[in-house]
Amino acid sequence: MSTELQRLERLAERLRSLEPALPSPQARIRGLNLALAAVGTPQAARRQRSAGRFLLALAAAGAVLIVGTVAASADALPDSPLYPVKGLVENARGLLLFSPADRVNYHLELAGTRLREAEAMFGRHRDDLAEQALAGLAVEIKDAGTDINSLSASDLQAATQEEGRLEEAIQSHDAQLAGLQGNVTNPQALSAIQTARDRVQQTLSQTRSTVNSKGNPSNSGGRAKGSGHPSPSAS
Repeated sequence: MSTELQRLERLAERLRSLEPALPSPQARIRGLNLALAAVGTPQAARRQRSAGRFLLALAAAGAVLIVGTVAASADALPDSPLYPVKGLVENARGLLLFSPADRVNYHLELAGTRLREAEAMFGRHRDDLAEQALAGLAVEIKDAGTDINSLSASDLQAATQEEGRLEEAIQSHDAQLAGLQGNVTNPQALSAIQTARDRVQQTLSQTRSTVNSKGNPSNSGGRAKGSGHPSPSAS
């Protein structure tokens, strides 16, 4: 036992006499970089996650704001700051309609909207905005007539049905416009209402003529050949 102890003591003395083995500078730098990377990675990941959550929240808030603005603009009147948004939404909806019949229906819907806007603006004594709405009414009616004319080239029966709907809408609008004329006194406003009435009636007349000419080709170029009065029979 003592011999073994002496041997261990001699080994310890030799180890103490040796120079300490230090790592090379390159090895120390590499170890430091590894340590810093190990410590910094969780922080970087947390920063990335925080930035991602912030951007996601920002996008969600923007989407809510846009949806809310669009929804609020649905009933906006011409004197509202949201009215331009309403126009953009209407145009976007129109671009998604490819069937002539669908476009006719949409134009008639917008014509009714313009008429309600005109009535509201006259009620608020904003005759200038009311006149713009009446001009928009005439444009929508004209666009509906144009689509009916296009439809008559491919589906005369459908065009005839849509022409009937156009006539019903114009009759309804004309009655409302006549009522407006009885409620306003401004000569310029009265003139704007009468102009709108004349323009929509002109559209109806042109559309009816086009549809009828497609149904009766002989009417489009005057009397058809052979359609003159029969000659009196020889006595």
